[in-house]
Amino acid sequence: MEEFKYCPMCRSSLHEQHIEGRDRLVCSECGWINYLNPLPVITCLVANSKGELLLIKRGVEPCEGCWALPGGFIERQETIREAGRRELEEETGLKGKPGRLVGAHVHESPLYGSIVVLGMEFIIEDETITTGDDAADAKFFPRNDLPEIPFRSHLALIGEFLPA
Repeated sequence: MEEFKYCPMCRSSLHEQHIEGRDRLVCSECGWINYLNPLPVITCLVANSKGELLLIKRGVEPCEGCWALPGGFIERQETIREAGRRELEEETGLKGKPGRLVGAHVHESPLYGSIVVLGMEFIIEDETITTGDDAADAKFFPRNDLPEIPFRSHLALIGEFLPA
């Protein structure tokens, strides 16, 4: 991930300074501080009537062509429930009712830097999948026959969601 070299507020050069226990880039002209806060991501944990887990085959990087939980970035002024419903419908065509918050994990992304991955359960009635948006495919997998999933945060959330 690219780091700022110049202040986005006044265009002055940034310098490193120890602030609040961390080294951060700071503008000596206007005082702007570059806080590298994680970006919020929602993932959807959906089981069908057979107890199988919904996964999508990613149609975009990172990990294009790999299986993962449906989800994506939470947009401004969007709740995690709204973001999850939107992402679930965009990627699979499924309409889900938000359930419990399953967990949260911090993950480092080479494209986006630090992200916080929230996993939320979604309950569906209609199991008819129609892929779209960032998904190349989507289907339900038996819990004992899941494909390889490259994201540690997704694996942790699946472990928290599916009973042993």
